[in-house]
Amino acid sequence: MPVKLVNNDSYAEVSVRDHGPGIAPEFREVIFEKYWQAPSHKGGALGKKGTFGVGLAACKGLVEAHGGKIWVESTGEAGCRFCFTLPKGGPS
Repeated sequence: MPVKLVNNDSYAEVSVRDHGPGIAPEFREVIFEKYWQAPSHKGGALGKKGTFGVGLAACKGLVEAHGGKIWVESTGEAGCRFCFTLPKGGPS
C-alpha cells in the first residue's frame, strides 16, 4: 500500500492507496459511521464476519479532534485512496 505525504504551509495531507474491491458511491460517507459494515461483495472481504465496523469511525474521530478532514476516493470498481489532512500547529 503506497503512502503519500504532501506537506503544505498550513496543513499536511496523508493518503494511502489500496487495491481492494473499491467502494460504491452510495457508501463513501457511511463507511466512517460507527458499526457500519459493507454488504457482502461477491464473496470477497467486504461484509466479512468478525469485524466490528469501528476502525474508520475511530480514524475520523481522531482526525477531526485534531482539526483535520478525512475522506475516501474510489471509482467503485477497484482500489481506494483514503486521505486525511491535519493542520500544522494543531486544531484551530
